[in-house]
Amino acid sequence: SESISVDLTELFMIDSPLFFYNSYTIMLIIIPVLNIAICAVKRQLRRSVHLFRDRNNLQNRRKNLKVIRGGLSSTVQKSEKNFISAFVTNTRLMGVLVIYLRWMVKEGGFDSNLHQFFYVSTDDCGIESYRGVLGDDGEDFIDAEQSMLGGLGGDKIELTETEAVLIVQQYAEQTLSRGFLLPDGNEEYGFLLSANVRAKPDEEASLFRKTCAPITSNEQAINYFLMRYFAHDEKAVEYLSARPIPMGLAPNKQAETLCKNTIEPFMNSDSVSFLCESLIENTDRHQMVMSEISLENMKVSSFSVRSSFFVSASEAAMMLGRPEYVTVYDILGDADAVKKKLPGMYPGALQKSNENGVMYIQFKANYNNLKESAYRLNDDIRGIYYVTEFGQLVAVAYSLPAICKIEKELQAAIGLFLLPSAKYEFKESVFYEFVQGDFTEFSEFVDFLNDDFEPEE
Repeated sequence: SESISVDLTELFMIDSPLFFYNSYTIMLIIIPVLNIAICAVKRQLRRSVHLFRDRNNLQNRRKNLKVIRGGLSSTVQKSEKNFISAFVTNTRLMGVLVIYLRWMVKEGGFDSNLHQFFYVSTDDCGIESYRGVLGDDGEDFIDAEQSMLGGLGGDKIELTETEAVLIVQQYAEQTLSRGFLLPDGNEEYGFLLSANVRAKPDEEASLFRKTCAPITSNEQAINYFLMRYFAHDEKAVEYLSARPIPMGLAPNKQAETLCKNTIEPFMNSDSVSFLCESLIENTDRHQMVMSEISLENMKVSSFSVRSSFFVSASEAAMMLGRPEYVTVYDILGDADAVKKKLPGMYPGALQKSNENGVMYIQFKANYNNLKESAYRLNDDIRGIYYVTEFGQLVAVAYSLPAICKIEKELQAAIGLFLLPSAKYEFKESVFYEFVQGDFTEFSEFVDFLNDDFEPEE
């Protein structure tokens, strides 16, 4: 139009009377145009990289990478260690927990902090992984804490030195008795395993209570009980029961995962019981179990299985289906800047990587989904943030209010790096199909889904 059909060189000459007004106007026009052009070029580059990427070369490079694990020097291993503090997460009833110990190590006239983290799978291998940090490097400590505690939730319960050493020994014994190897770093934590500590039965019971979240509702008591019962976790079942409950009532001998459970009160002639419909899973096989539970003071007093039957994978998917809300952003500039910002925005988020990107899974701060009469395994996820290798950020949530709040958070914190490109609402979860696929952009994945559902002529 005539309003901008002028010589641009004149507009940007300092002497030009048009400079002060028009340079600002032109910049308002140029910046969005440049952003669009940059994104278009980036899309084309992504496609080119995707087409010509040599997977074998990438795999060879990964094989050549060496991870150098930090550890204690031989002198530190033999040095005097004074106990400072310890905690355990009260997540035992979820089948996992983290143990943390802090020591003051005296070495060569200097004092250094030793931080030890143990990640424990109580259902399976006992101590699954270990991380030790020597010194007061805040970055190393935060990285270790995030990698161990990220996404776990629960509270940190203080332990005495005896309790901390005892619980490490208990789970190390479980690891070995089940035929697993202890994780790397035995030279750092071996002094814990050789320590001479003993506990009385009442002290062991008190320690176990510390590892369990308090039960505050009938629904929470039932959901925890079923989760532990189907996992064949005898110790937790005993803890959750008012009287002995036989362990042979489950339909299968293998440990099962409780994927979904619904609870309905049932009025008997003189009491109230609860009818449960549970969807359980083992090695990709799903089964529905109908059971009845009675409670006394939020502990299980009776449990019986009424019936059970197998369901197909598609039926299980329908039972577990829920809406999924996805917002897609093009990243302006270097994606590493976004990767650096997200952990600070969502401390405690679980980080997972694959060849196509990095995923940050943010969990809700508690396990309140276990207090609901309709429980789902993954209802504790607040949001997912996936930074792709092809320059996109994909944000995912499972309710409209949640995705709206996440969009505001991203805009406020890293909006300068992001250009919103699309929003989607799916009737069922599809995001993990995108992650596992080989797509350069989320829009390509959506086109793939649309093609998949087009009726044949």
